[in-house]
Amino acid sequence: MSEALTLLERKHPDKASEVIFESLIGIDQQKDELVSTILFLFDKDRIKKWQHKHHRDGLVFVERVVAETPLVILSGEVGCGKSALANSVGTPVAKELKKRLTCFETPSDVRGGGRVGELSARVTSAFQQVTARIKGDDLGLLIIDEADDLATSRSQNQAHHEDRAGLNVLVKQIDAIARVKVNLVVILITNRVSVLDPAIIRRASVHLTFKRPNDQERRKVFEYLFTGTKLRDNEIEKLVEESRREPVPFSYSDLINRVAKQAVFRAVHFDKSFSPTIYLEVLKDVIPSPLIE
Repeated sequence: MSEALTLLERKHPDKASEVIFESLIGIDQQKDELVSTILFLFDKDRIKKWQHKHHRDGLVFVERVVAETPLVILSGEVGCGKSALANSVGTPVAKELKKRLTCFETPSDVRGGGRVGELSARVTSAFQQVTARIKGDDLGLLIIDEADDLATSRSQNQAHHEDRAGLNVLVKQIDAIARVKVNLVVILITNRVSVLDPAIIRRASVHLTFKRPNDQERRKVFEYLFTGTKLRDNEIEKLVEESRREPVPFSYSDLINRVAKQAVFRAVHFDKSFSPTIYLEVLKDVIPSPLIE
């Protein structure tokens, strides 16, 4: 018998999530699109009111838009904010709609121990738990990280019976959300969108991609990191130039969690101010995290 599946849970709005959401630098477009999409998926009346105002005779395709599957895919490079965004987006959505929202996340061992039928049972359990906990007008997000573990294309040579069965259950559970009339949006996160099954990709209301920061985006990162210091324009330009790497660029996580954090530790150790000089001392010894193959 498979072990019970325990979902991670967080209530929104949440102050810590708000701080995380606001601190995600360089991915403003993805943030705006994700919030907007989830708002529309939860509040279909927004589209209907817009149509009534601007197109009184109606638009043929709008009914299809309103009936979109409540699925979002976030894909792209590691360390570029996908998981942090998914786990924090519930707060701006909850505040905008003035409703309670619960974010559920599947654990890293969602596949279980590989027993026959276990993957399908655990996927079913995740959806059953979530739909049972969302009551009335409350809202829910179900986050499935490393989704390529569950939604690998059935055409992949290595995909065996258990993988195909688990994928079929995942598709059916996503399709069933509208029928059971629960306010739930599913967010799939993957570093390898190329291996996802076409049936999953077709159902996504939006597919947002994340890339490593370019010069302009790294400039925003440094402006954020050095807020509270007297950073001059020429120092920002030097940081942008010195952080340029080819063919493997730094990720957001590299620049913030690896370099900046270590630079703060070094500044504290030597009792110095946090400065571009200390940051660049750390940067020169850090190798960008590998690209996803």
